[in-house]
Amino acid sequence: MKKDDMRYFLHPTSSIDDMESWGGPKIIEEGNGIRIKSVEGKTYIDCGSGLWLNNVGYGRTELAEVAKKQMEKLSYFQTFNGYSHPLVIELAKKVAGMIPMDNPRIFFTSGGSESNDTAYKLARIYWYLQGNPSKNHIIARTKAYHGVSYGAVSATSLPGFWDGFRPLVPAFHHINHPHCYFCPWGKEQGRCDLECAAALEEKILELGQDNVAAFTAEPVIGTGGAIVPPDGYYQRIREICDKYDVLFIADEVITGFGRTGKMFGMLQWGVKPDIMMMAKGITSGYIPMGAVGISERVYRPIRNHGIFMHGYTYSGHPVACAVALKNIELIETENLVGNAREKGELLRSLIRNLELPSIGEVRGLGLMNAVQLVQDAENRTKFNSNLGFAKRVSAIAWENGLALRPLIDDGLQLSPPLIITEADIIELVDKLGRSIEQAHREF
Repeated sequence: MKKDDMRYFLHPTSSIDDMESWGGPKIIEEGNGIRIKSVEGKTYIDCGSGLWLNNVGYGRTELAEVAKKQMEKLSYFQTFNGYSHPLVIELAKKVAGMIPMDNPRIFFTSGGSESNDTAYKLARIYWYLQGNPSKNHIIARTKAYHGVSYGAVSATSLPGFWDGFRPLVPAFHHINHPHCYFCPWGKEQGRCDLECAAALEEKILELGQDNVAAFTAEPVIGTGGAIVPPDGYYQRIREICDKYDVLFIADEVITGFGRTGKMFGMLQWGVKPDIMMMAKGITSGYIPMGAVGISERVYRPIRNHGIFMHGYTYSGHPVACAVALKNIELIETENLVGNAREKGELLRSLIRNLELPSIGEVRGLGLMNAVQLVQDAENRTKFNSNLGFAKRVSAIAWENGLALRPLIDDGLQLSPPLIITEADIIELVDKLGRSIEQAHREF
């Protein structure tokens, strides 16, 4: 089976050399709750919820049942050309009532990259319809991950994602990301003037206010390291966007639907975006789906124009809508948002209590967390080899029963399903601690 995988399947964002060194890929054939099982029959705690998305856990028969029922009733019909169906209407109404936005409309996609591309096109057409076609530049941040389709990857700013794919979509720019532990401005948290937010104003002035359409940001930086901005950051960002008449786009693809301990990440700061992307947790990955929330401000000129020349074959797919509605119901009725908040605090506390020399910062919100591994915690000194130590910890953790993902700059992603229990967390932290200790002895 592993030989056939290597012969026929091109993996996304995967090192072929690494897979060959393992003797082939890690093949998973079952999932139940927070655990997955390999074809060899070994069980692992999924520390990453797949790719940040399995909020309700594996093996939820409720979601399989609604998908089957909908497939039998209406497997697919388009939503182009004025067509609709009851479930897309119900889901749009449900999501519109949840997101931190005034009187929003909802556009559906098949995933996060499509949601990002849609958002950037919306920002540009908004200003075009306002008679400002030159206002088309979009500002993102370093360490951002916004997807890999051409518009999305132009906003993404992580090592390797641009190599060989240039030219990218023009008029995308980046400012330094906010990370107090490794502050790009050399400041200490609580003793700064939010230079990380002021960088947006500086970039707008550099590019010219009449040229900047939007600023886009993940509420908590995801793949770039589960990085939480300092208090006051997003309030200041919103003020700057309003001052210079720039749209604020919130990428809630990871943070949405409970992961941070609030239903949506921007609720942590009480800030309303103009456009908001969603995916992942909307169906907990049981079927591909994404969405974009559009504020009344952005919708109005499109409505007056009469047509939005953009769409995807699977926009508002009826089976995906059925699964999304049931998934959101499970998140709400089982109080998974509250569980994410409570168990996230416990997880971070227990990891800090390990007091291991290789552990620097333990950061996150809810069940969106990272452990920063460092060579010297006192001086915040990074390891010399990018991903080397974190990759070794992850390999050892796999042998200890954890499916653990390394992040750039030697971080470890800890974002298990929102159903995780206290006993599960104790087990996870014990195995994590032993894995870090072993890797430390080897380095």
